[in-house]
Amino acid sequence: MQPEFEKLNCKLLGLSIDITYSHIAWLWTIKEKIEYKNMKNIEVTFPVISDLKMDVSKAFGMLQPAASSTQAVRAVFIIDPKAVVQAILYYPLSNGRNMDEIKRLLIAVQHSDEHGIATPANWQIGDDVIVPPPGSQKSVLKSPPPTPK
Repeated sequence: MQPEFEKLNCKLLGLSIDITYSHIAWLWTIKEKIEYKNMKNIEVTFPVISDLKMDVSKAFGMLQPAASSTQAVRAVFIIDPKAVVQAILYYPLSNGRNMDEIKRLLIAVQHSDEHGIATPANWQIGDDVIVPPPGSQKSVLKSPPPTPK
């Protein structure tokens, strides 16, 4: 789905605080050895970096304080262009990520930022949105509520 994320102006990055030869072997295996759901020769072209000193992980609050092992958590962070963490999804080591949900959430976050709206549960593109109430009478008089597309 990398091309789909790129169309949404989203840059993907793999980050690991315990990168090992197993990561390199995994990248090689999905490229050279396996076929899964009619997909083969899968090449990860986005960066997969090692954060052994945990500088990036600490800067974005990516470490769970209660985790006793680096293998305890798998997470997806949606970070906006201003380096603000907008969403965090945690997954157990034993379960894969839902890429369709990650894409839906990214689009919802982008729409919220662009239009000043909120999205209800299970929101999809084209669904109704929520226009938050104004914070004060003064703010209503300054600018009318946004008109989402």
